[in-house]
Amino acid sequence: MCYWNRNKQKSVAIGKKIENIAFIVTIVIVLGLFTLPIIFYFTSSHNRDTFNNVSIYYKGWYSNINDISQNCTRLSWSQDNDASECHEYTGTACRNFLHQWFQCTIGEGELNIGVSQQEQNQHEQTITSLNSYLEYCKQCQQQSSAFICQYFFPLADCSTGKSYKATKEDCLLISTGVCSDLWTLANNFSYGSLLPDCSTLPNAVNDSSSVTILIEDMNDSNGTEGIACREDFVEIDLICEPRCDSFEQTGSHLDSQLLIYSEVVATSIALTFCIIAIIVAVKEYKILLAYPSILVLFQVIDVTVLVIVLIITAIDRYGLYCSSVSLLETLKNPTPFCKFSGVIFQYNTLNMVLWWFFYGVIIFHKILFPFQAKNFENMGYNKYIFITVVTLCLVIPLPAVIISLTVERFGYNIYRFPTTLCISSGDMWFYSTTLPMDVLVAAGVIMLIIIFWTIRRSSFKINQQSISLTTAEKKIVMVIISFVIFGVYILGNTSGAVAKSNEFKAALTQYFECEAFGHVPGKCDRGTFDKIYNPYLNAISYILIGLVPLSILNFIIKWHSVKSLRTKARKLTKTSIV
Repeated sequence: MCYWNRNKQKSVAIGKKIENIAFIVTIVIVLGLFTLPIIFYFTSSHNRDTFNNVSIYYKGWYSNINDISQNCTRLSWSQDNDASECHEYTGTACRNFLHQWFQCTIGEGELNIGVSQQEQNQHEQTITSLNSYLEYCKQCQQQSSAFICQYFFPLADCSTGKSYKATKEDCLLISTGVCSDLWTLANNFSYGSLLPDCSTLPNAVNDSSSVTILIEDMNDSNGTEGIACREDFVEIDLICEPRCDSFEQTGSHLDSQLLIYSEVVATSIALTFCIIAIIVAVKEYKILLAYPSILVLFQVIDVTVLVIVLIITAIDRYGLYCSSVSLLETLKNPTPFCKFSGVIFQYNTLNMVLWWFFYGVIIFHKILFPFQAKNFENMGYNKYIFITVVTLCLVIPLPAVIISLTVERFGYNIYRFPTTLCISSGDMWFYSTTLPMDVLVAAGVIMLIIIFWTIRRSSFKINQQSISLTTAEKKIVMVIISFVIFGVYILGNTSGAVAKSNEFKAALTQYFECEAFGHVPGKCDRGTFDKIYNPYLNAISYILIGLVPLSILNFIIKWHSVKSLRTKARKLTKTSIV
């Protein structure tokens, strides 16, 4: 008998050690999984400046600059006595032209310009960026290359204090003449800051018509008349621009329809669950409006508002989000509804996580510190805790929303096509939404594991009352678990999209530029951005929205009352038949 007891105790001891190891391993795995979105975001950071820091070595540009052979009578410039800086030119893009221009103006001495070394590096990079446009039109490239060098690298005569700059006449001839289409295109793709404001440039000091422009070239259309655009592009000012109401980011129209219809069906089901839950909550107001159950009701309200906005979006998607027929113009000027949907999406998403997290903290406190929780309840502290929790949940999401509404670079905008709900910029969304969600959900999952672990461990203790959950507490644990499933999936899906948002923007911009002067089959690679976005994963995320209100409805409904009501209905039916 004693031998049997010793074996049993030994087995129990081994079981406890195995469970301890399993508990530690589970915590480590959970922490590792929830660090993945953060790691993925920062490892993708090297692609964030792809669009702004493109480095294209275009041989046509350099050959045009190096082969310039105009004589001095063809050159024009403006002369001022403001050469406050003199620096040696160390670049390569404009070296030959600057030497020629130097010979026509100063004549002798060292070649200097009024641009610091740091600015020279920036301007060299800007010129390589402009090459991505100039390569589409050789004539514009040939006519504008000298003016660009004059504009970015004005000559400086250190001995006399004179400077030599590009002129207003050349700027107007280029921007309104041979390069007018490219000038418009550059502004559409946010290159406007790289281009000069012609009205601010000085007039020429000589009578030459232009440094490189010929008058007969002014009516040249750059070969863009009669261009054929793709079916989801529209011709505007002789340039093909993507249509806001038909451009699709997905690989096929079928994928887009799958995404749209799954979104409508899922949100409609979720709204149905929310309405039923609110109706039942009104009936059971004595229970649902009490602390802490009211936090669950707040979560239902958040889901309800979010799915209503999604359903409104489905009714008139393009009318609500397209401020222009051109998608490029829409991206520069988002509609008021776009900003409104962004506010709702950002605020409600973080708000839902906060309600869920604080309810988990309350359950955690009750299970691990039952005596203290009971004392708080007896001393009336719960009302102060409730006020604090509600205040935090309502206030914490506000700063990010205010910043996104007031700071243009963080503003809400369309992030997928076909569009649904707008979000703030990738960096802003990550730090204000994705990162807080990741931390809160990770903390909540760990608390949930500890709760189950504590309940499990209490069953091993001898001569001590084991911890158990009431039916209501078991239901709320189901609410917590359902939100964990939804939250983890959303984190995994959105963190990847946010981390690659700048890479996607660069790839999409490259594709739009390629299609700008007409569609040529096989020329432009649409697959560069299709792979960044998966409509099937997004469809699943919308389906999971309904999981949260469904679990909350299960928490609210008293199933024994439903069962008794069903029994009474059967009896009445039988009685009426008899």
